[in-house]
Amino acid sequence: MAKKLLIVEDDKEIAEIYEHKFREEKFEVKKAQNGAWGLKMIKEEKFDLVILDMSMPAMNGQEMLEKIKEEKEKHGYPAIFVLSNTALDDELKMMREAGADRAFVKIRVTPKEVYKEAVKIINNSQ
Repeated sequence: MAKKLLIVEDDKEIAEIYEHKFREEKFEVKKAQNGAWGLKMIKEEKFDLVILDMSMPAMNGQEMLEKIKEEKEKHGYPAIFVLSNTALDDELKMMREAGADRAFVKIRVTPKEVYKEAVKIINNSQ
């Protein structure tokens, strides 16, 4: 059975790049353009992994990460992969402490590297 990925990203081009890479690797992929919509989808469906942007309208990535932690017991807890263009190393560390399994600056990581890390996260959470 295919692994399910939710991409929560307001930049359509970036979301499409990651969607293409993960579909190529046989993932079922869904997308949300903001944290509020992404949180709604997590409550309705079981995902193996969420790739989450930090800077978004409606609900930013940090707020969404906090809400996911609150919902952990009720709806399961997908692996969380945080991407940010603006985060400093201290902020990345804070994101990991807040519940992200991995956190990277977008311009420092390729979709292929994200995929490899995502597979490690998923395999470790099973």
